[in-house]
Amino acid sequence: MIIFAFYKKKEKMNKRNILPYEDSKRVLAPYYGSLAKAISESFADFQNALNLISQSVGFLNSEKRTKACMMHDFIQKRITEIFCEFENTKTNKYNGVFALMINEELFIRFNKLNENYCASGYPTKQSKGYLEQRIIEGFPDKPTFLIAGYIPDKSWSKLLGVYLVCREGETIHWVENILNHSSTVQTILPFEASEQKIVEKRVKVKNQNQSQFKTGTNN
Repeated sequence: MIIFAFYKKKEKMNKRNILPYEDSKRVLAPYYGSLAKAISESFADFQNALNLISQSVGFLNSEKRTKACMMHDFIQKRITEIFCEFENTKTNKYNGVFALMINEELFIRFNKLNENYCASGYPTKQSKGYLEQRIIEGFPDKPTFLIAGYIPDKSWSKLLGVYLVCREGETIHWVENILNHSSTVQTILPFEASEQKIVEKRVKVKNQNQSQFKTGTNN
C-alpha cells in the first residue's frame, strides 16, 4: 500500500499543472491573429513550392509525410519571423521539437492534425509524454503544452481549419479554431473554417466515427 502511494505520488509529480482555458485565452489574446497568419501564410508558401516543383519537373505525387514535413519547415520560418517582434515570446528547438513559448505559461508545438485534433504520424515516447502533459527532459517544466495545428483537405489544396488544442492524453480540455479570431488571413487562401469549438469540461476522445464535441466555443 505504501509502495502504491509512492508511485502514485511520483506519477502526479511527473505531470505539469494545466493552465485553465480562461487564463490561456487571456495569455493568447494578443497572438491569435499572428498565429493564424503564420500558419495560413505557411500553407500559401507550401502551395507555391509545389507549383514551382511542378513547373520544373512535373507533377509529384508526394507522400502525406513529405507534405507535412515541408509544411512544418514553412511554419517554423514564418513563426520565427513573426514572433521575433514580440517581447514576451520566444522560439527555440527542444529535443529536436520546434516550439513557441508565450509568457513562460504556454508552450506551443506545431503539427498537422487528424479529425480527433491529435498530431498525425506515429507517436514516439516523447510525443506521448507531450500529449500527456508530462515533465520531459529538455523541455521547460512550467508551461502548459499546447498544439497549434492545421487540417488540410484530402488533396492538400486548402485548409479546413487551424486550431489550438489543449489535451491531456485522451482528454481534450479545449479546442479553438483560431481562424475565427482573424479576418485578414482569409484573403490568402479559400479556407473552410468551421465553428469555433471549446470543450470546457473534460471529455474523452471517441473513435473516428463517434467523435463529437459540444459547440461553444511527433517526437
